[in-house]
Amino acid sequence: MRRLENGTVCFIASAAFVLTPRLSMARRNRKTRSTEQFGPVAVICLMALLLGPPCTTAQTTSTSGAANRETPEPLAAPGRADYKVYVPITEKERLHYYFSHLFSPEAFLRSAAGAGINQAMNTPSEWGQGAAGYGRRFASSFGAYMVQATVMYGTSAALHEDNRYFQSGESGAGARLKYAILSTFMARHDDGSRHFSWSRIISYGAAAGISRAWQPPSNRGAINVVDAFAISVGAEAGFNVAREFLPGIFHSRAPVMVSLSPAH
Repeated sequence: MRRLENGTVCFIASAAFVLTPRLSMARRNRKTRSTEQFGPVAVICLMALLLGPPCTTAQTTSTSGAANRETPEPLAAPGRADYKVYVPITEKERLHYYFSHLFSPEAFLRSAAGAGINQAMNTPSEWGQGAAGYGRRFASSFGAYMVQATVMYGTSAALHEDNRYFQSGESGAGARLKYAILSTFMARHDDGSRHFSWSRIISYGAAAGISRAWQPPSNRGAINVVDAFAISVGAEAGFNVAREFLPGIFHSRAPVMVSLSPAH
């Protein structure tokens, strides 16, 4: 599991270092505002957070007990009998999760924050400022969220992925932060193990691309799609950190462990 998560981090970091120079060059050629490089910068910041804990862990030696504490998820470890055994999500629960989050306070908070950032950056400029401009940006952000949630619902059902957030159960702030950020790219399978979440990443890409359909010409093209994708990933990482450290406010699920009982 640790090898898979570190592999995921390295893959994403490599992509960030390849894409960032191209994005910056493309933006200078288009003579856009420097603030519009928010997307690539968000990717770099996210990569720095992801790479920090693995690099530090790799350079230190520890006992077997310390290694267990570094594990970002509870896998039936001794002394954790209070954790519930993971139960696969049913299709009824998946559908309820989809509809309950589609019009949840979190959905409106995401849209409001996204609209506010774009309003401050005056992106797209064709929508102007004031209440009318903010209203258009809010509608656009909420529409993109609806696309993302719908695509993730369908693909997660097909791939048997559970994208719900479960707390790490760790005690150290560093381990909890690492778990929260990595959870942006991970999902649980029916056996409770965590793997790369294809449904989540596909849904971010679909929302970033489809939302260009109602954007003005200045906010279309591959560069803007990548920017929107990076902002979505960064926003999800931020919400995961909030879910980990503020479970009472964000109604996070309690830690779970994978059952070691053989299947019959």
